[in-house]
Order: sequence, then structure tokens, then C-alpha cells
Amino acid sequence: MEWVLQLVVTGIDGQSRSSDVMAINRPDGLGDLANLGLTLVEAKQLLAHVQRDIVAAQAGNHAMLRPDCQSCGGACHVKDWRPHRIATVCGEVRVKLPRLVCAECGCGRTGVGWPSHCRSTPELDRLRARLSALMPYRVAADVMRHLLVIDAGTSPETMRSHTLQLGKRLADAAAEMPPAAAAAITISLASTFIRSRDAGERHLAVRVGNVETVDGGRQVFGAITSPHFSH
Repeated sequence: MEWVLQLVVTGIDGQSRSSDVMAINRPDGLGDLANLGLTLVEAKQLLAHVQRDIVAAQAGNHAMLRPDCQSCGGACHVKDWRPHRIATVCGEVRVKLPRLVCAECGCGRTGVGWPSHCRSTPELDRLRARLSALMPYRVAADVMRHLLVIDAGTSPETMRSHTLQLGKRLADAAAEMPPAAAAAITISLASTFIRSRDAGERHLAVRVGNVETVDGGRQVFGAITSPHFSH
């Protein structure tokens, strides 16, 4: 059997267009467990194809934008294009980013509000940092290469660099103010004992509690233990 997967995009004008993404071939029936569904390689290829097509559509729509100048309000036009390679969780993509210049005052600006010198998406940076916090950098890099469509930026040195950079940004960020403490807290507790009617079965001791603040905040909790009593 063969499946042809298509990606359908619908524009703001309501018009739809489709493109073939990938063809998948599988034998009929369930004779071989190894041919059940998609393989990891096919899944990674599918993600990479879909990611490239979506990014290409986004880049095509962005190329038609002509924003107003932030200085004088005049119309901007494209000065030139700069190619960029961006690593994402679903594979590396290549885009051409426009550099704009105002026809009135000559002020230049970038066509996107991306951080300068960025080479990866925030989602990928967070994933690198998360895995690097759970395991050695080399092991984290191997896991990403094996499971994801990652073909760049997975060396242990890169993993370490991104993790330290993300940690520095978190350390430099302003600390959130903790919520103000409640002026008063009321705590109430209750307990009961549930005895089994059959000999030798478990008996349960139940404890419940309620915590309330003067402004209406409330938290309830409970616990069950099973002490054994001799008959």
C-alpha cells in the first residue's frame, strides 16, 4: 500500500492550495511487526518535510510585507536579503530575511524582530537546556540526534554553551515578587475511622483538613492510612 501525504494551506483570502509532502509505502496486512506504522526514520523525514514547507510559506508571506518607517512613517522597501539557517526541533530550515530601508529618510531596519545572531528557536534552546540538566552533555546530544530531526548544534560543546547562556538569561531576569502573605489563616482538621466488616481486612483512618484565608483563598487536603488492629 502507498500513502501520499499532502499539506494543504488556506490563505486569508480563503483560497487553498496543496502540495505533496511525502509518499509512504507499507506492505499489506500485519504479517511483519517491523512494518507496523511509521518508522522513526520516516517520522523524522515527515517532520522535516512539513517544517520546510510551513517555513517556506511563512517566508513567502513575510516577503510581501512593506512596513512603515518607525522614524518618519514613510514606506519602506527591501534593500537586500540575508540568508539565515535556523535550527528547530523539527529540523534545520533556511530562510532569506529582508533588510528594509525607508524611501523618505533612509533609515534602515531589519525585517523581523528576532534576537541578533540567533541560530536556533527558543523551543530548541529550552529543550537543550532541559536535557543537559538531566544528563551529561554528550548523552543529551546523542539523545537529540537519535530521536529528533536535528542535524546541527548537537555537539556536547554546543549543548553546554546553550545551557549556560539560557541559565545566565534566567539569572539576569528580574525576580518575580512573591505573593503577599495572608493576614490570617484558619485551619480546621477532622478525622474518622472506617472499620472493615470482614475479619482480617484492612481498616482505614481518614484525616481531612481545610485551610482558609481572610480574603477567600482556600485549600483542602486529605490523607488515608491503614492501621491494623487485633480483634
